[in-house]
Amino acid sequence: MKQRVIGRKGVLTGAVGFIAVALLCLPMAGAAAEWPTDVAVVSPAPGASVHMVLVGVGTVITKYTPIKNWIVQPLGGPLVWLPLMKGGRCDFANHSAPDILSAFLGRGAYESMGPQDVRTVGAGHDYMFMFWTTPDKKIKSVADLKGKVAYVKLKGNPMFTDMAEAQLGSAGLNVGDMKSVLAFSNIQDAIRDLIEGRVDAILYPVVPGSVMQINEAKGECMFVNLTPDQARYVTTQMEGYYLEDIPANDPRFRNKSAVPDAVCYQNAMFTSPKMEADIVYGVVKAIYDHNDEFADSHPSARYWSLKHRPVSLAVPYHDGAIRYFKEKGLWSAEAQAYQETMLKRQQEIKEKKK
Repeated sequence: MKQRVIGRKGVLTGAVGFIAVALLCLPMAGAAAEWPTDVAVVSPAPGASVHMVLVGVGTVITKYTPIKNWIVQPLGGPLVWLPLMKGGRCDFANHSAPDILSAFLGRGAYESMGPQDVRTVGAGHDYMFMFWTTPDKKIKSVADLKGKVAYVKLKGNPMFTDMAEAQLGSAGLNVGDMKSVLAFSNIQDAIRDLIEGRVDAILYPVVPGSVMQINEAKGECMFVNLTPDQARYVTTQMEGYYLEDIPANDPRFRNKSAVPDAVCYQNAMFTSPKMEADIVYGVVKAIYDHNDEFADSHPSARYWSLKHRPVSLAVPYHDGAIRYFKEKGLWSAEAQAYQETMLKRQQEIKEKKK
């Protein structure tokens, strides 16, 4: 796919010839973006909450912008789409804000790639990122995962292994202490294997549909709780994650029991800093001005709203998005200071690597 983000053209106004000539001599401050007809959007997997949300927001983007085809492709995580975005073959993608912060800074699983030039478009629904299990497994704590079989690796998503190491590490364990650490390609297969007893646990961002499936089959989908000290250990190790006490029957997760000190993160949409500012502004405006038109497309879609937290202080925002949030009075002095700090931080890392 060709890079479709370039190009500006001036607009001549007025009927009198000398006015037209004068306008040709002026800087192109009023130029408009050249909008693409087709846009490539990457989600992690078919059926995932992120995939369904992206399909939902596409209905308003194609309605309120010149984009005709919002093409959502379930290709995998950022190890897949970051190179595609750099090469102009991916225009937008959704992922964990703290994990893309690691990519932005070129650390952890992204160290070999170096700091990635990526910008936030907007943030939306939250995820509780915990180990899932079922009552018959009798796993009550992180320590109980020792000697167990679990799904903790997802193709193209280093955040899974990183989180497994952090949560196990909070109890003095590592993935080597488990009987078997397995990789999986989609949540549907993992849920089936958990229900049918082939694995003892899975590590996955909590999505309500899958939780309800386990609730019906096994009585309750249970989450392996962390102690307060363990939870703080994880968020200290994993910049960008936060802790939240999740009440029972939270509509975001469909959990039957309360989950204290849950490790959470916010999902966000990302693009290249080279993407035309007017296009990003238009996409952001379509999403947040018309959330009511796609809010029912998935339980998580309603949180892509100005009433939630569209400005997440993780990866710096695109200029087009900043313009929109300034208009809405949501771009604070704190957000601007954070933006400048993180851009400077990345530049310093790049300079050290030269």
